Amino acid sequence: MKRVSREDIILHLGDLVSLEALEHLRNLCQFEAVRGNCDMPDVRRGLPPRKVIEIERLKIGLVHGHGGPSDTLKSVKEEFAGKVDIALFGHTHIPYHHRENGTLYFNPGSLRSGRGEANTFGLLHLDCDPPCGEVIKIAGP
Repeated sequence: MKRVSREDIILHLGDLVSLEALEHLRNLCQFEAVRGNCDMPDVRRGLPPRKVIEIERLKIGLVHGHGGPSDTLKSVKEEFAGKVDIALFGHTHIPYHHRENGTLYFNPGSLRSGRGEANTFGLLHLDCDPPCGEVIKIAGP
């Protein structure tokens, strides 16, 4: 797999935890993030709870989420249904990929605290029609 280049965009869905991690990611390439429930206060102060960005004419909603897995998905749908093309969320640490009523709901899982069979991250493919997410497994729990 290739390394992150300056042309890439990192979209982080919360639980960066430390200011050092936040600053490291900001220095790699374009970086967009929202805060998570496990972030330290100095990280939380610098990040919004949710945001909508536009990339290649696609509206992409970012939110961390809250509650159990079904509650998280329900709140993400309430927040973004019909308002964005892609809704990205975290919190559950469980990968999720489903399209509903024209909106892609995508949770890439968790890089360090994956629940289930592996730690994961996601790639968002905007050049597909329709756009899709890909979950990449990197290690066992």
